[in-house]
Amino acid sequence: MILFLDTEFTSLEEPPDLISIGLVNELGDFFYAELPPEEYRYSASPWVRENVLPLLWGGTWIVPRVKLVKRLVKWIEDQPDKCRIVTDAPEYDFELVKSILNPWPHNLAAAPIRFDSNSLGVQYRETLEIYRGAYFTLDKPDHNALNDACALRKAWQRAKLLEPFEAYAVKIGLQT
Repeated sequence: MILFLDTEFTSLEEPPDLISIGLVNELGDFFYAELPPEEYRYSASPWVRENVLPLLWGGTWIVPRVKLVKRLVKWIEDQPDKCRIVTDAPEYDFELVKSILNPWPHNLAAAPIRFDSNSLGVQYRETLEIYRGAYFTLDKPDHNALNDACALRKAWQRAKLLEPFEAYAVKIGLQT
């Protein structure tokens, strides 16, 4: 099972702190959670305060870190097959998830798959950007972790129909 991942975090400066996490599986089932604002309110960069924080859902989606980790591990372990995470920024998204997943889900691969606008070669960059961007609407803006994960899933689904995807899948060890 492929799990599409995105996170929102405090800044691109080291070390970033997690704000929210969104995962969606191939079937469209999702996991979304936000940490309490007191964990990031003062460490969020001005750009994040302006472009990310207003898009958080709040309410029941806010959970303490310990509860978030327990829910996330359970959600991953409840997936029907061995899981691999796909993200467009593994150096941020996967590293943040890796830093909180304890215990590590028994069915989750230890390494992520990078899938971004360059994955199928420069000649498909614009196409993949269009595929990803087509997901976003006023009701589903980018810079929300779940919306970004869903957009990545949609881009992946559409990219699977492109001629170079099979070679890419072989390169990353997936069956097509």
